[in-house]
Amino acid sequence: MITHARWLMGSAALFNGSFVIALLFFNAQVGPLLDLAPASGTNLVMRDLALALVGAFGCAYLYAAISPVRGRPFIAFGAVGKTLAAVTVFAHWLAGNTGWQLPIILLGDVLYTALFIQFLRHHPAAYPRLRFNGLVTQYADRCERL
Repeated sequence: MITHARWLMGSAALFNGSFVIALLFFNAQVGPLLDLAPASGTNLVMRDLALALVGAFGCAYLYAAISPVRGRPFIAFGAVGKTLAAVTVFAHWLAGNTGWQLPIILLGDVLYTALFIQFLRHHPAAYPRLRFNGLVTQYADRCERL
């Protein structure tokens, strides 16, 4: 499980990081390829804010790649974030606000969402053992009875 999580989350961090670097440092070349209008003024602030959020998710994925057990909540949070990003871009594409190029990039997010959900379903979290008067009980068993 650990090796699988490291590869999955490491590649997700690389995916997010490459997107941020491409738009932050090579916007003049990448922007027209993605059919993005040049950003200036407050639009530039919103673009940079979006890139900061994508970068923050990338850092969370990197943390989950380094420590999959501790970073497990970031995998679930990442699935939600990538789903919201994909829904937002596809909604704007259907409304005619953007070309087909950006939704093609976001298909990567759709793929990662499916992989994250598959990982979370097939590798359940380990629950700590609780001790009560010398008896050992599984927290997971108690939760299932509720």
